[in-house]
Amino acid sequence: MSSDLPLRPGFHQPLSRTGERVEVRPATTDDTAAYTEAVTRSARRLADFAIPDPNNLRDVVAAQSPSYRTFMIHARDPEGEHGLVGRVNVSNVVRGAFRSATIGYDAYDPYAGRGLFAEGLELVIDIAFSDEPAGMGLHRIEANIQPTNTRSAGLIRSLGFVHEGFSRDYLNLPGRNDPHRAWRDHDRYAMLSSDWPAVPYRAHRPHRMALVINGVPGVDAKPLANLVAAELSLPVFSVRNVPDTAVLWELLRQSPVGGVVECHVSPVELRMGVARAGFDTGQVPVVEPVADPTKRQVVDIALRVRAAYP
Repeated sequence: MSSDLPLRPGFHQPLSRTGERVEVRPATTDDTAAYTEAVTRSARRLADFAIPDPNNLRDVVAAQSPSYRTFMIHARDPEGEHGLVGRVNVSNVVRGAFRSATIGYDAYDPYAGRGLFAEGLELVIDIAFSDEPAGMGLHRIEANIQPTNTRSAGLIRSLGFVHEGFSRDYLNLPGRNDPHRAWRDHDRYAMLSSDWPAVPYRAHRPHRMALVINGVPGVDAKPLANLVAAELSLPVFSVRNVPDTAVLWELLRQSPVGGVVECHVSPVELRMGVARAGFDTGQVPVVEPVADPTKRQVVDIALRVRAAYP
C-alpha cells in the first residue's frame, strides 16, 4: 500500500500474482490516475449493473481490511492505454468454520471482452483459495449476479462456478433506466476450494429428491402432490395424467432433480418402482393422500423430504 495509508494491525502485506498477459496486485493510491480514466471510459456500460464512481479509489484503499480486499488487474502490455483491465473485490470475508467471501468485479474498456479480465479473475481466485500467508485461506466464494447480466454470468460459468440459488432484492442499485427500481434480484453462483481449478461450464448436480404419495387420488382442486412439488420446486408425475405406473417410475428416473410421484400401488410395486428410478427405497418418504391439506401440512411434508436428502 502507499506510504500515506499505514497497514491496519493484523492486516497482511498485499498479495500479487502474475499471469501470461496480466498481473494482479492489491489497490493502492498509486492507481488513482489509471482508475479514474478506466472507470470514466467504462461508466456508461457499467451503469446498467453497478454504480461506477471514478473518484472513490482513496476511500476504497482506506477501507481495506482482513474482511475486504480490492485487487487491480493490470495489463502487462498496456498498448498505450491506461493499463487497468479491471477491479475485483473480495468482500464479506468470514473466517472460522465458514471461511467464505463474496466477489464483485468490473472489467474496464478497452480491455473488456479480450480475455484479459478472465485471466486476472482466475489469479484473484487463486489468491483467495491459497493457504495463508501466501493466500487468503478461503474455502468458498460466491458471486451474485443480476439475471439480465448474462455476460458476467457467462464469465463466471466459464471458470466453473455453479448456480446455487436465487436471492430476491439482493442489492440496492438504482439504475440509469429505472431510478425507482432500486432493489435488484440476483442469481447466486459459487466455487469451493476443493473444486478449484474447475472445469469450464461445470454442470451443477443438485440433490435428486423424491416423494411418493401412495393411495387413491382424490378429486381435490389442489392435490397434495402439486402443493408439495411447488414447495420443493420439483415436477409432478401423477397417475391422474399417466395411468401406466411403469411410465411414472421411468419419468422419475429420467428427471435430473427427481420429483413427486402420485400413484396407487402395492408396497412391493412401490419398492421396485423407486429402485428402478435410481433411489434408495429406504430413503424416499412415502405419505398417504391428504384431502384439502393445510399450508402447515404441505410445508411439514416438504421439510421431511429435504431432511431425507442432506
